[in-house]
Amino acid sequence: MPRLILASVLFLATNLPAFAFDATDRNTIIQEAAGFVRAVQHKNYDVFFDTVPPRMMRALAAQSHLGVDALESQMETQIDKAMAPVVIDSFDMDVSAMQSGHTKAGRAYATIPTTSVIEIPGRGALRRTDTTLALQDNAEWYLIRLDSPAQLALLRKTYPDFRAITFPKDTEEALQ
Repeated sequence: MPRLILASVLFLATNLPAFAFDATDRNTIIQEAAGFVRAVQHKNYDVFFDTVPPRMMRALAAQSHLGVDALESQMETQIDKAMAPVVIDSFDMDVSAMQSGHTKAGRAYATIPTTSVIEIPGRGALRRTDTTLALQDNAEWYLIRLDSPAQLALLRKTYPDFRAITFPKDTEEALQ
C-alpha cells in the first residue's frame, strides 16, 4: 500500500506543471480579458497601459530613454492617432480556447487566441489572428498582446523565462 501511495504522489508531482493555475486564476484572466475586449471595442486604448506588467513598461521606457509616464503619454498620442481612422468590426479573445502552462522558472501563463476584424482606409477590411499572453508577475495577472515581433522580443528580454516558449504564429488576411 505505501508503494501505491508513493507512486500516486510521484505521478501527480510529475504531472502538475500541466495544470498551470487554479479556478481563481482562470476566472481572473477571464475577467481581465473581458475588460480588455470591452475597452478595445470602445476604443479605450488606455487599457494597453493598465494590463501590461510594470516591469515591461519600465524596460520599454529605459530602451526609449524616457520615463514611464512620458513614454505612456507619447504612446497614447501615437495609438490614438493611428487608430482614429480605423473601424473595429470585431475584437475577441477566445478564453474557451485558452491554453495554460508554466515557464521553466515556474511562472504561470496562459495563451489566448485573439481575433480582430478591422477596416483601414486604403487597405480595406482585415482579419488578424494572434495571441494574447496572460502572465503572472508578483501575484498579479497581466495581458500582453503578442501582435508584433518587437512585442515578443521585448517580452523575452524582460522575462527571459519566455525564451523557451513557442507561441502560435499570427496571421492576417484581407477580407472581401
